[in-house]
Amino acid sequence: MQIERHEIRILAAVVEAGGFSRAAEKLAVSQSAVSQAIANLEHKLNTQLVVRGRHLELTEAGKRLFSFTRMVINEENQALDDIQRIRSGALSTLNLAMSSTVNRFFGKELLLEFCEKNPLTRLKLDVAPSREMVYGVDEDRWELAFGPFQSRMPGHFECVAFFTEQRLLAVHENHPSFAELMNDAAECIASQTLLTSYLDNASKRGGGERIRDLVGDVWEVSHLELRLALCEAGKGLSYMSDRLLEESPGYHHIPGLEISSFEREVGVYYKKHKALSEVARRFIGICQRQFAP
Repeated sequence: MQIERHEIRILAAVVEAGGFSRAAEKLAVSQSAVSQAIANLEHKLNTQLVVRGRHLELTEAGKRLFSFTRMVINEENQALDDIQRIRSGALSTLNLAMSSTVNRFFGKELLLEFCEKNPLTRLKLDVAPSREMVYGVDEDRWELAFGPFQSRMPGHFECVAFFTEQRLLAVHENHPSFAELMNDAAECIASQTLLTSYLDNASKRGGGERIRDLVGDVWEVSHLELRLALCEAGKGLSYMSDRLLEESPGYHHIPGLEISSFEREVGVYYKKHKALSEVARRFIGICQRQFAP
């Protein structure tokens, strides 16, 4: 058994108009059509819904069904209104996380284009460490993330790669062990401090020896500019993208170590099983045009 949408509308009209004839006028149909629809609905449910008489009254079953009809109609109207507003961007929020390097080189251009094309869309942007973004998308803190893919991305993620970058272990000329690191890093790496953006929970590690376990100490500094300032002051080493290293005077790639460099794909990712919002699709489209081969 299934209640049809037109039956819901007719019952609501009868109750709200206060009678069959006024409901027929409101719906622009004949009174007999309204009466027949209510009779069919009562037959289908095998119970009386409306007490016919000088003043229309609802039975207990009728009151319950009318409560349901109001909920359905209100929800439908709200959904249609929301869809219209979403189409215009008024009700949408782009919930996005970017890595610090992506934000530094591409964030301004991408977001200005997005905002220009979607002027009524709300924007929620966080600049976050790459590994934290993976956890954040998985925990629904962000719908979409743009940054380097980790070596082990969750299987339930959809990943859209735009370009590759080299992550290079770097040191500034002001570091007290600069000469030793450049000539024979293997001899002194175990006593060095690594400045990293995010120190993940050991329970979330994928297993195997981690880079941070090979150094003497780890400082967690999520802000890129502060991390670079500490490196420039000689306080530690840090991984930098090849693009960032090229534009940072005084920094040098530390050669000769198995952990000296590694390649990462960079792009956007999100959960496969969740329907992606329209504004997220629009942002991905802007990125795809920006980074098209």
